[in-house]
Amino acid sequence: MKKIAKILTVVLIVTCLLSLPISAVELPIRVVVNGTNINFPDAEPFIDENSRTQVPVRFVGEALGADVSWDGSTKKVTITLNERKVVLQIGNKNYEVNGQQKQMDTVALLKESRTFVPVRFVSEALGAIVKWDANVRTVYIDMDGDVVPSPEPTGGTVKYYDGIAFNDATDVDPYGRIKVEKLKEFLLKLADQLRFVKENGKYYIECTYPEIPEGYKWSLGITIYHKDGTNDGYSSVERNPDWLIPAEGSFKKEVTVVTNINNMRSFNIQIYLDHVKTGSFGLLNIVYHMDKSDMRAKFIPESGTISSENYSETFDFAKMFQW
Repeated sequence: MKKIAKILTVVLIVTCLLSLPISAVELPIRVVVNGTNINFPDAEPFIDENSRTQVPVRFVGEALGADVSWDGSTKKVTITLNERKVVLQIGNKNYEVNGQQKQMDTVALLKESRTFVPVRFVSEALGAIVKWDANVRTVYIDMDGDVVPSPEPTGGTVKYYDGIAFNDATDVDPYGRIKVEKLKEFLLKLADQLRFVKENGKYYIECTYPEIPEGYKWSLGITIYHKDGTNDGYSSVERNPDWLIPAEGSFKKEVTVVTNINNMRSFNIQIYLDHVKTGSFGLLNIVYHMDKSDMRAKFIPESGTISSENYSETFDFAKMFQW
């Protein structure tokens, strides 16, 4: 058994990836709250049959600074912010704002184990200004009463990489590194496409790397810890072909060192997306114990001036770890 090689910062430059014209694909719906793009790791916003934008209430509520509670017996969701209280019931067009009955032209929904609410009605009931830009399919929400959408960024070119919008001028810093919030989108996208699966009694790692802009590279490191204290590592920069995994495209690699998961203790996964010359602002680190006593997914910054971000409560561990 061997320990995982430390993920290095030198990998072959990613070849230029072609992107479909924006007009040829349906762009994902984005939600920007007070100037910050909201990440939806496991349930995306959508437009319902009444042409209303539905969003997972928890993520938007937290972005607004509101408290969100759910009553499963009555199927009611309550959103409270400052002196405002909004109550919606799944499937009901009627809703309450500070005890007063109001009516929408659509309803709150349950989908993919998430509570979706019509973002305009809820946000405006909480005192926010809401604007929709159909050209870039973006909802802008502002609690200060002054929404200034920026559908056309100043300078640069917007391309979409597996649904992630990237502007080569405004989404990078002066050194060419992807800015932190955009970096998190890419890292979570890769995590969503990484799987540990079992087929015909054999164990595999499989992944389809998301497309990324030219000049950037993925690095992926996976450590498998055994109960006997040993560990095995797979890395996209490993020199030994037995432990090497690709850094782009799709792959499915058999994990021959695992024959019985009862002998396994845990996984540790590190995902990087670096500029080939100047690196990046941080990485996504995922920890998973087979007995589920410890399950963590966290953005870890390279610099102390950038805050970390914990995704453990919303991360879909069952989707990734299927052994």
